[in-house]
Amino acid sequence: MLILHFSLILTIIPSFLSGQPVLTDQIIQTLTRALNFFSLHINEVNLDAGIGTRMAADQLRSYTMCKHCKSIKDLVNLSEYVTWKILESVRERQPDYYTQVSFLLKSNMYSNIVPFHYHQHRNEMNIDDNCSSSPFIEKHSDQCLHALMYTKCNETNSCMKLMSDPYACRYSLTHQILYSIIAKKSQCFHHRLSSMNEHRLIAKMLRESHRIANEHFQERDRDLFMEQIAIGGLVGWKEFFQNKNWFQTIIDWQHPQEGCYGNDTITHMNKREEMQMSHDCLSHRTSVAIAALSQILRYLLSRDI
Repeated sequence: MLILHFSLILTIIPSFLSGQPVLTDQIIQTLTRALNFFSLHINEVNLDAGIGTRMAADQLRSYTMCKHCKSIKDLVNLSEYVTWKILESVRERQPDYYTQVSFLLKSNMYSNIVPFHYHQHRNEMNIDDNCSSSPFIEKHSDQCLHALMYTKCNETNSCMKLMSDPYACRYSLTHQILYSIIAKKSQCFHHRLSSMNEHRLIAKMLRESHRIANEHFQERDRDLFMEQIAIGGLVGWKEFFQNKNWFQTIIDWQHPQEGCYGNDTITHMNKREEMQMSHDCLSHRTSVAIAALSQILRYLLSRDI
């Protein structure tokens, strides 16, 4: 009954969203279908899947308070429900992994709402496009985030080099910025990046996003691109949300029948925590799609309210 109820989320967006009613409606429908896919395949997902659903719930919650926001409230409730189901399933199937990274799915983990602003009008600094030859290892990133969140500040000293590498790119770069976001919630004050360094990292990530778009969104880059949009929204950079074609491209990647996101043209997966699911769907890719779409929706809502 719960899945059926949420499949009926309003498809006519009220007049207060008049700036982009059709696009906003599309985003809500796409998000709802992706969340319903997860709810139907809970035992196939990994815990990373819940990061996207947690971001969606936390970031959209502040838009549920007006009397005309029932469709957004239903979306947040569905995100909360799916996040809870993922946590329960992973705790039973992968207890060690659950212990290590379940904190990333805690309620309000991503509740800090950063208003959208333009940032590139600042005096631009030199941004090095060179990439580190060191491979990105998600396990190391998980350990750093865990130590940071649980205020084991001495244990995070070795992470400083990892998280301040000036040559980081792609997933290493997005995780550097995520580390910076979570550092602001921790008591490890000396691990917080200066505003200048954070600006440099985000500007480099934006440049990567444009490069991916200019190369016509190659299959190998789609997961990363959606992760970049999600992180760009968390830090409130309007620059990530100025091309409607980017929005429509992410919508179009959704599998029309299942509602998931998958690997459509190649078989190689370069994410350690990716999981192949039914119907050629991918757990991490669907999660970052949910996170990216929720930030696109937040951008549209914040602009029109």
